[in-house]
Amino acid sequence: MKKVISIPALVLALAGSFSSQANANPDSRQHPTDLLAEKVDRLMAPWSQGDTPGAAIIVIQDGRIVLKKGHGLANLESKKPITPDTAFLLGSVTKQFTAMAVMMLAERGKLKYDDSLSKFFPEFPPYAQKITVRHLLHHTAGFPEYEDLFLESGKLDKDYPRSAKPPRSSFEPTSKDALAILAQVKAPRFAPGKQHEYSNSGYVILAQIVEKVSGQSFAQFLRQNIFQPLGMSRSLLYDETRPKVQNVATSYTLKDGVYRDIDYTPLNAIHGEDNIYSTVEDLYKWDQALYTERLVKAATLQAAFTPGKLNNGQATEYGFGWRVRKFLGLNAVGHGGSWLGFKTVILRFPEQHFTVVVLANLQQFDVGDIAFKISKIYLADRMTQ
Repeated sequence: MKKVISIPALVLALAGSFSSQANANPDSRQHPTDLLAEKVDRLMAPWSQGDTPGAAIIVIQDGRIVLKKGHGLANLESKKPITPDTAFLLGSVTKQFTAMAVMMLAERGKLKYDDSLSKFFPEFPPYAQKITVRHLLHHTAGFPEYEDLFLESGKLDKDYPRSAKPPRSSFEPTSKDALAILAQVKAPRFAPGKQHEYSNSGYVILAQIVEKVSGQSFAQFLRQNIFQPLGMSRSLLYDETRPKVQNVATSYTLKDGVYRDIDYTPLNAIHGEDNIYSTVEDLYKWDQALYTERLVKAATLQAAFTPGKLNNGQATEYGFGWRVRKFLGLNAVGHGGSWLGFKTVILRFPEQHFTVVVLANLQQFDVGDIAFKISKIYLADRMTQ
């Protein structure tokens, strides 16, 4: 199942694990930022020996890139190293782009957050009249995971993820297939708004709403409205057209002491909850745009960083495509992703104008742990212990 990396769970485990001193040697002639970069290098040493998968990292502070580096190999067979220009599948980090597309259409008056699902797709059962776009954005709609539905249908084999080398599965569903099987669900898992349950299905539906409202494919909408305006030339959505991704990392898992490539599942064309490929350099442009009104007005964007509420008024700690909470006294927003052997995370501290992005190509790589530790290296003097 496509999973999100839960960064908040790291707070207690990692509190106090790093020194709060940015410059431990007052006699050093090195620039303080170089000393901080050395700490990150030591943190990444296990993946910098030249014979393992690894990660690309970017650290952004006050609008400047203070660290940008690749560690490990993008492909073990060719020995191609990971660089800041290496493309990775973002997994659930894609959700913030899906949410942005919905916000753009809402700002343009093309849809409303309280529009019902039935307005866009009347083929859903009557319960869909009570499920809104807002419910889908906040993960409070109650849909089961589409992956489970496909497996229960018997159409999918269970041998995945696996190597991208042939043979492929005989059935490779598209996002429209996912929408169709979700429309067959007789009843949601709970009443809309009653509880928060992380849902990939909800964001697949949102991407299909974007297509329905805009009259474009989701890939076209993202390209014309987000990627091109921001100069994100290395970012694209992978869909049923199966576009070529340049300079892409191979994803791996560690099994029985051996790294094995796992770049294939029959679900690889389904998007909205996943399936954007990007680089740390492009995500720098994305991060910086979120401080501006280049995509949507500030008031519109604020909804993305505002926790949703359940029917009983309880906050969910999830906005529109972003997790929202405090880290050691600082307000933070972030999201992680995990699919195939790709592990990704973006962790932002907007008030400190500080962001860490970690994109990895190993299933066992704990990106949330690394992002949090890097944040402590740079922001220790502002965090509460």
